[in-house]
Amino acid sequence: MFNCEHCGACCRTVGKTELGKHLALSNGICKYLNQKTNLCTIYKDRPIFCNVDEYYKKYLSKIISLDMFYKLNKQQCKQIQNLNKDLERIFYDCKFK
Repeated sequence: MFNCEHCGACCRTVGKTELGKHLALSNGICKYLNQKTNLCTIYKDRPIFCNVDEYYKKYLSKIISLDMFYKLNKQQCKQIQNLNKDLERIFYDCKFK
């Protein structure tokens, strides 16, 4: 099972993806994200592209190893986390200068 950190970073940028646009509020954040807890309010019924393990089983198990898929997901996760941190820092700097 994929080890999600429950940081909410991917949910906060879902509107930037073609698959996630229909889930996003006008600010790009998933409308199903509880922004206080960073947890999904429809977790058990979330779309398949939000479920790393099920997405792998359905679409990629014959193409790539599970270990490699997890590694690529973790790399992407870190990139999104860093981007969000950078954006928060820029917003903070602009707001308080």
